[in-house]
Amino acid sequence: MRFKTVAVSNYRNIKFARLDVDADRVFFLGRNGQGKTNLLEATGYVTSLRAFRARENETLLGPESPQAEILFEMEHEEYDEVEARVRIKKKGKEVYLDREPVRRASDFVGRFPAVMLSSEDLSIVRGSPGGRRRFIDTFLCGIDRDYYVALQRYQKCIQERNALLKKGAAANLMKPFEVQMVQPCLEVIRKREKVIGELGGMASRFYEMLSGSAEEIGMSYKPNASPEDEDAYWALLERNRRRDEIMHSTSKGPHRDDFELSLNGRPAADFASDGQQRSIALSLAFATIAYWRERFGVCPVLLIDDVLGELDPMRRQRFWNALDGGIQLIATGTELPDAASGKEWRVYEVEKGEFKPSAP
Repeated sequence: MRFKTVAVSNYRNIKFARLDVDADRVFFLGRNGQGKTNLLEATGYVTSLRAFRARENETLLGPESPQAEILFEMEHEEYDEVEARVRIKKKGKEVYLDREPVRRASDFVGRFPAVMLSSEDLSIVRGSPGGRRRFIDTFLCGIDRDYYVALQRYQKCIQERNALLKKGAAANLMKPFEVQMVQPCLEVIRKREKVIGELGGMASRFYEMLSGSAEEIGMSYKPNASPEDEDAYWALLERNRRRDEIMHSTSKGPHRDDFELSLNGRPAADFASDGQQRSIALSLAFATIAYWRERFGVCPVLLIDDVLGELDPMRRQRFWNALDGGIQLIATGTELPDAASGKEWRVYEVEKGEFKPSAP
């Protein structure tokens, strides 16, 4: 896959920008707070219809109107040349594919893969369980529409149940939401377990290339609870019902899952150096790209937000060596990237939400 044009209007601090990004290497250059990451975030929105830094639509909208709009013109292995358009409103969004409305988000999610790597992702080893859940959920929502639907249903039911718990509602009032939670809960757990194991194996291949060592990394699922079937899930809810009522929150379920990254069989959070942790994070990004290519025959675009400057020269060189020449890379930073990629960069200078082609 490859982006050819990205046009953005009223998205965060970007009033309007239409950029020709039809190049192997594209770079948004500017000081912090100018809009580089906003444009990169908008570009990645096409994959899962989610912003990697925001939960609520309202935070994405600029001051010009009550909606934001993103237009994507792309080349794709399956759809050839295709146009996608997304209108983001305070509540909900409208999606169009080649100017035809898409009725269900699940019919769109996952068609156009872009892999995001940010400074936060570099901290995934020592970061919060919530950050690791976002990583695996973003990936799974992109590759599996059934997972996207199951996760949306489960999260909605959890929100409704927690709202009732805060009101002190009786158990019989929560049962309708709990009934709807069962199947999505089991599906989320089952698919996370499967994919985390597969990604771990792929990431291990890339770690050796990026680290220059024979050390092995592992990735293991740490579910908050592991009900095997509906009866086990109901038993789990009943065992924790009194605690949930006291805490006004649902204490057990995949909304509290985690996964652990290890180095040579030991927890990487405790035993890996900062450099090793960065190599692990890069390995995970390359593993998600490999997963897309090997399972679906589609090459994702790699979006990198202000990360290249955080790598030491040796790891930058190994990053370029590991990066397949056929992958489109769109990156941001406060300094121009080095020439180790072996390709020319198309550079846009960014200031106050405006993007100008850099003079050659």
